[in-house]
Amino acid sequence: MRVPKLISAMAGRDLWSWVIVIVLFTLVTALVSRPVENLLSDLLSSTSSPFVGKPDGVVVVAIGEDTLKQFPYRSPIDREFLAGVVAAVAKARPKAIGIDILFDQATEPAKDGELARVIAETVAGGVPVVIANAMEEDGLDAKQVEWLNSYAPEAFRGLATLARDRFDGVVREIFPGREEDGQWVAGFTQAMAGYPGQPADTSRRTMVYYRTEHSEPFAFPQYPAESAAFLPAEWFADKYVLIGVDLKLDDRHPTPFIIPNGISAGTLPGVVIHAHLLQQILNGDEVRSLAWPLLAALGSVAAILCWWIAYRPLPILLKPVAITGLLMLVWLIAWLSYSRLAIHVPVVAPTVVIGGVAALLTFLAWKRDSDERRFLQRAFSQYVSPAIVDTIVADPDSLKLGGERRTITCVFTDLEGFTSFSESLAPEEIAGLLNEYLDRMCNLFVEAGATIDKVVGDAVVGFFGAPTDQEDQANQAVGLALAIDRFSEGFRKELAARGMTLGVTRVGIHRGPAIVGNFGGQRFFDYTAIGDTVNTAARLEGANKHIGTRLCVSGPVASSAMGFVFRPIGTIFLKGKHEGIEAFEPVSTVAAHPGGEEAYEKAFALMKEGDPAASEAFSLLAETHHEDALIRFQMYRLSHGATSTDIILGEK
Repeated sequence: MRVPKLISAMAGRDLWSWVIVIVLFTLVTALVSRPVENLLSDLLSSTSSPFVGKPDGVVVVAIGEDTLKQFPYRSPIDREFLAGVVAAVAKARPKAIGIDILFDQATEPAKDGELARVIAETVAGGVPVVIANAMEEDGLDAKQVEWLNSYAPEAFRGLATLARDRFDGVVREIFPGREEDGQWVAGFTQAMAGYPGQPADTSRRTMVYYRTEHSEPFAFPQYPAESAAFLPAEWFADKYVLIGVDLKLDDRHPTPFIIPNGISAGTLPGVVIHAHLLQQILNGDEVRSLAWPLLAALGSVAAILCWWIAYRPLPILLKPVAITGLLMLVWLIAWLSYSRLAIHVPVVAPTVVIGGVAALLTFLAWKRDSDERRFLQRAFSQYVSPAIVDTIVADPDSLKLGGERRTITCVFTDLEGFTSFSESLAPEEIAGLLNEYLDRMCNLFVEAGATIDKVVGDAVVGFFGAPTDQEDQANQAVGLALAIDRFSEGFRKELAARGMTLGVTRVGIHRGPAIVGNFGGQRFFDYTAIGDTVNTAARLEGANKHIGTRLCVSGPVASSAMGFVFRPIGTIFLKGKHEGIEAFEPVSTVAAHPGGEEAYEKAFALMKEGDPAASEAFSLLAETHHEDALIRFQMYRLSHGATSTDIILGEK
């Protein structure tokens, strides 16, 4: 199976660069995803969770500011008062009593003894009592731990620790307990729910917060501790009763409700958080997470979709829309899973991964396309005109077979006598000279804006007007012809200085309609022009040999080109043609003799009219223009009985 170019590109010489990018991307994802995922989880927990309603079974007896005002000291809390609260609650026969207060030091001996006695009697009466416990790793010293463990030995112990997040302090998980001296010590609510006979749940699970329809924390029944003795017994009967403090500056912890309700309303007393925890355990409610194999499978599917979207040659605006749609689908699935099924589906890491992978693959796809374009331009420009390459790169569909009718100006060139010239030199010398000649010729075509049709031997064929429109194509073609003439004559002089005689370069140009496009078979085809316009340009190039000129252009070219000087040659009747075509010779204004063109025009006009004085007029011109091949040609024709400007060519 072939490895996709996009993937194999990563296995090249920049492999380590990609490894570093992937490692850094993974680290950034790991650092960013956890805190952001927590925030989103908090938002879902407080606004969209299915845990809405009025949980029943847990009651809070709170020690507040009004409670503490009746005592001479705030801390430790008066234990005789606590004894009265426990006794009052115990009379109602609750299922269990939990005291979320640490007894880590002695106070007044009589009061300490009274509370211990009440706890012992309550337990003996069949009502379990769980008191908050802590260890040295929770901040207590050894003396405090020893006193705490020895106090009220009849009571059950439960670690009052809450699983606060290390990053932002929000309580999101159940603290099940921990190992102490080889034995499992349950958390506070685990100890309450685990009595009697139920083993402690040692797994760390996502905490369930019960909420109202308005995204506020559910208010468990909460009564002032000072009024416990006066409340109806049925308010506590068969309930789990939690006794703890509800103070503004003590034992309060941030919860997910901070996001929709603010810091004040979202920061709850520890005893209330324990109430949520206990209710969750009693109800068996839980927020489930997807197993990692399933997450990996879903992530792989998302990555494949992302790869497909980024790699496919889709419209530029469709890719971000598709990626955004994929991300929205992930978020919708996450919201529905949580709000309907209480299943937590991570979204931050997938979002970062999908976005990152999309960005990376889009960059790689862009780089691939860019590299391929550069490769096409470099490779094909060696063989065809850059104008064709640009068209192919911009529109690959233009490579299909077929053509279109366009008005073009075709340029044919040929190097005279190169075959015989090559016989006098070694093959290596011929190859070097020919390559140098053709390279400089092709550069002239490209610089002039022409499309190179083909190079056949020493001949170069090109045209203007395709694949893109060129309104000044006649001007460009004539300018190219003059540039070719200057180069070829200069090149001949260079070789002459080296003892080599090179023939002249002849150029023929014609303008007219042609079929331009890709012609050939499915395996091999060529971008070329076909039609009478092309054939006529080739015939005009060949006419130079008969006339003695180096440049020959048709009337449609001369009439369309502005800013050039042309000398009329005559009406040429090409082989196989019944109608003649007017032909002209472009003349460099720099090289022209002052007044020479005007004298030639007058002599040509006499010849066109059939005036015998034409012969004398051309004779006078020949006296001052000994090397002018066109003047010699006209004199030759007149001397052999020609009486008009019609020229019959029997061959190319």
